[in-house]
Amino acid sequence: MFDPVKVILRLVYFYSRLLGVLNFEIDFRTGRSRITRRASIYAAVANVIIFSQLILLSNSELMHTMWLKAGVLHEYLYLVIHTTRLSCVTATLLSRWWQRPHLIELINALSRLAFRRPEVTRMWRFRVAIKCLSILFSEVFQVILTLVVFQSVMTIYMAVSILMLYMLTALVNVIISHIYFINVNVYCHYCLLNQDLRAVLVAARSLEAEPGLRITRMSRCFTLTEQLEDIARTQSQLQNLLQCSSRIFGIQSLCVSAILYISVMATIYFTIVGFNVTKAFPSWKYVNMLLFCETVFYFADVLITMDNLYIVLDVHGEMLNLLQQFSTLAPSLDSRFEMAITYWFRELRNELRIELMSSCELIRKQ
Repeated sequence: MFDPVKVILRLVYFYSRLLGVLNFEIDFRTGRSRITRRASIYAAVANVIIFSQLILLSNSELMHTMWLKAGVLHEYLYLVIHTTRLSCVTATLLSRWWQRPHLIELINALSRLAFRRPEVTRMWRFRVAIKCLSILFSEVFQVILTLVVFQSVMTIYMAVSILMLYMLTALVNVIISHIYFINVNVYCHYCLLNQDLRAVLVAARSLEAEPGLRITRMSRCFTLTEQLEDIARTQSQLQNLLQCSSRIFGIQSLCVSAILYISVMATIYFTIVGFNVTKAFPSWKYVNMLLFCETVFYFADVLITMDNLYIVLDVHGEMLNLLQQFSTLAPSLDSRFEMAITYWFRELRNELRIELMSSCELIRKQ
C-alpha cells in the first residue's frame, strides 16, 4: 500500500545522504543505523565538494553584485542572512562527524522503541507531512523571489550561483527536519504512554470498586504494577533520549537558532520595505505578492518547528496530572502498587529540560 509519508521520509533520508549531512546508513527494514565504508567515503567527498562550493560562491558574480550594489540596510541584511546560513552549514557538517556514534545510538534506540510500539508510525504522519510542505513552499517562494529581484542583472552564471546557494542553504532545513523528527517520535511515544497510564488508572478504579477475593485482587494489582513499572521505564528512556538529543544537536541548535532569529527579523523588515516600495513602484506588486507568500510559509514553518518543542513539555505535564489522579485511589489496594506510584511520581516531578543553544533551555516544572 502506498504511504506518502514513508515516501517523504525516504526522500529526506536520500537527500540528506546526497548532501553529506548523514554520514552513515539506515536499514529501512529494521530501522537500525550503521557506519559503513561506502557511506563514510561518500559523505567525506560530498562535504569536500560543499566546502569547495562555499569558496566558489564567495568569489561568484552573485556575491560581487551583492557587495557592490549593497548600499542600504536591506541589501546588507540580505548578505548577513546568507553569510550566517553558510557559516552554520559549515559548523553543522563538521559537528556531524564527531557526533556520529552518539547519533547512531540515538536512532537505534528510537528504532527499538518503534519496533515495540509500531502504532507510533501512524501517529506522526500528519506532523511530518505539514513540516515537509511548509519547508517546500517556503523555499520555492524564496528562490523565485530571489530570481525576480535579480532579474535586471541576471546572467546564466548568476542563476546557477543562486540555485547553488539555495541548495547549500537547504541543508539548514534538512538539519532542522532531523531534530524535528526525533522530537515528534518522543512526543508520540509520550502520547502512547499516557494512553496506557489512563488504562491502568481506569483498571485500578474498577478494582477499587469491585468486591472480590483477596487473592484475585492481589493478582490484578500485581499485573497493574508491572504495567505501571513498564510505563515508567519507557518514560525514563524517552527523557534520557531527549536530553541526549539536546547534547548531540547542541552546536546545530545554536546555528539554527541564529538563522531563525536573523531570518525572522529580516523577513519582517523586508515585508515592510516591500509594501513601501510597492506604493512608489506599482510594477513591484508581483514582487510584493511573492514576498507575502514567502513570509506566510516561512512563519508557518517557524511556528511548526517551535510547537514541536513545546508539545513534548505538554504531554510530560499531562503525564504528571494523570499520576496525581492515582492519589485519589483507596490506600488499601496493594503496597507495591502504591510504592511504584509514589516513587515514579517523585522521579517524574524533576524538571524536564530541552536544551537549546546549550545555554538556553525549555523547562517543564511542576
